[in-house]
Amino acid sequence: MEWRRVALIILIVAVFGFLLNQYVPHYQGGEVYEAANRAYGLLVKGFNVTITVETVDGKTITGTLLSVRGSTINIVVNGTVLSVGGPSATKEDLRARLIRVHYRGKVYVYELPPQLGRMDEIADNLTVNAYSERFSGMVYIDGNITPIRLGMLKYKADYLSYGSVTINQVSSSGAIISTNMVPLGFLREYLGNYSVYIYGVLYVNSEERNLPLKLVEVRTG
Repeated sequence: MEWRRVALIILIVAVFGFLLNQYVPHYQGGEVYEAANRAYGLLVKGFNVTITVETVDGKTITGTLLSVRGSTINIVVNGTVLSVGGPSATKEDLRARLIRVHYRGKVYVYELPPQLGRMDEIADNLTVNAYSERFSGMVYIDGNITPIRLGMLKYKADYLSYGSVTINQVSSSGAIISTNMVPLGFLREYLGNYSVYIYGVLYVNSEERNLPLKLVEVRTG
């Protein structure tokens, strides 16, 4: 009976290892182009993508995928952008021996009807158990918001996430901005105290549908 127990444990470990490898695609450093394509394909769908890099000098570094340029992968690690290349890279910050691409769940795409109120209250009502929530659409801001504050939001969205902010109009009475895949948390951080009128599309990377909004699409990896 003892050998059967050992055999069962080995089988369970083997199956778990197989499933883990299916769920977390991994690439040799020389396959950086394939890793970049796979990771970017997930990112544009709205997935929160994490990259783990084992470097040629034995370091292991994990960061959030920011962007891909050719065969170069850019990740954010503790607020710093690092570039990842193959094992013989000369311009990138990290030379990869092994690259792992992590993602989970599905992306639920919701239509967000017009919302009027304080940005932090709207964001709280939309925040659910998710790996990421991103918003694309229009935001009308009431009140004297400074160009500096809008600039801070734009910088964080444009350079520290896969997203962008366009400042359409600024005046003493308010501002109008348009967003593309901007993390909902960024809007709460910089616009939380302002009254806003907002509408567009919400991309929620989660394990299940968990918002009572009109579902436009469900995206899988």
